[in-house]
Amino acid sequence: MSRYILLILAAVLFVPVVLPITSIIYVVVVNNTNKENTAPYGDSAKISNLWTRESEKLDGATSEKINQRMEQLHRKYPKSSMYRVDQNGETVFILGGEDVDVSESTVDGTTMTTLKWTLNHQSTETQIPVIWNANTTLEFMKAASYRDPLTVVSFVGGDSEDKGQGFMVIEVPRYLLQKPQNNWPMELLYLSGLMMIIFLLFIIMSILFFARIRKRLIRLQTAMITPGKEGIPLPVEIRRSDEIGQLEESFNEMVHQLTDSRHREREEEQLRKRLVAGLSHDLRTPLTVIRGHMHSLHKEPLSTAADTSLRRMEAKMDDLSGLIDNMLSYNLLTSGKYTLKLEQKDVLRIVRETAAAWYPVWEKEQFEIDIDLPEEPLIWQVDEQGLRRVLDNLFQNVIRHAASGKYIGISTEQIHGEIALVIQDRGPGLQEDSDTKGTGLGLSIVDLLIREMGLRKRVDSSENGLRVCLYSGVGVGKPRP
Repeated sequence: MSRYILLILAAVLFVPVVLPITSIIYVVVVNNTNKENTAPYGDSAKISNLWTRESEKLDGATSEKINQRMEQLHRKYPKSSMYRVDQNGETVFILGGEDVDVSESTVDGTTMTTLKWTLNHQSTETQIPVIWNANTTLEFMKAASYRDPLTVVSFVGGDSEDKGQGFMVIEVPRYLLQKPQNNWPMELLYLSGLMMIIFLLFIIMSILFFARIRKRLIRLQTAMITPGKEGIPLPVEIRRSDEIGQLEESFNEMVHQLTDSRHREREEEQLRKRLVAGLSHDLRTPLTVIRGHMHSLHKEPLSTAADTSLRRMEAKMDDLSGLIDNMLSYNLLTSGKYTLKLEQKDVLRIVRETAAAWYPVWEKEQFEIDIDLPEEPLIWQVDEQGLRRVLDNLFQNVIRHAASGKYIGISTEQIHGEIALVIQDRGPGLQEDSDTKGTGLGLSIVDLLIREMGLRKRVDSSENGLRVCLYSGVGVGKPRP
């Protein structure tokens, strides 16, 4: 923020400092180096000094030499007019300019040579008397003081005194001497362009400023979405202690906390797995002993009520044994120690065999059994024992949670271009809690086994029951021809 405020302050102070400097450069350098703005004949001082020097050089020269030199100068300055008056006051030599009309006329009985100029779309005249006297000289000098063209008079031989050689005159249009006036639209364009350059410079500096900020933010964003080996982003390098640096520091602190939490979670997971493995092993021994005693009790004469209670105890012992097996299997799956042997197997054959084993159970529970499987084999890349475990858990889930529907259906259908195995019931579905709801460990094992075998599962639940669809996710779940 402080750097950007400094940038704005520099932009504000940039105008009053740079504007005068560039204006001076524009006036001094641009105008003086632009050939189009250079006066063709120089300025008035140049013409005056030139005419004075030339008259001094003609000191003592003959009339022919004076006329020759004036012709040479006229060829150099062809738009000027030149004439000479001798020592007797008689106009003896006249050279008109390129755009000057020379004519003779009589004014008040005095013969005049008229030089007619067209300057700035206006006509002006110079009356040159044939014979000069005091009155005509005064009138001429008075009219020549401020008029256009510029009139320079110099005595032949020098201006210091009249050496008896007369004087010579040069007249130059002032537009050949004056510099053109600055064009205000161009000046306005210059100022506008300068302000635009300053504004663009400020915009570019601002863009670069925010681009650096954005680059740092993108670097931080990339670090946030790029996981490390443990799935946690890596800390970023803090290069500046500004606002973004504080954000990076907070991000690094969060990464350290997540890493510590992941380590604690891993330690707790290892402890839980060891506990589950130990409990599974420790519980099997008393269960085996209890089963042995129950088997011995069956050999003894028991009443009907005692026999019924014993069978219920055996059923609960079977449930407890299955729960221990599920706990052990879940522990092995989550720790990556459950070995799967994936092979090309006929899934429908495994389903039929597993369903046949459960058939007496469904009949005992008075289930309506609807099995509709095609004759063609359905080949998937699966572990046979793992798939049987999946089917057992799904069938067990139907017995426990969908017994009210008294229905189980096993069939196939097309899902995403693949043939899927469908197991459905007419229970309450997932919207309602079952009175016999367990820990959900069996379904967790189903999910883990399906993921390890590369299969897909889709669950459709409604008030009419639950549909579990299993299908291959690698395009091999198609029947053989």
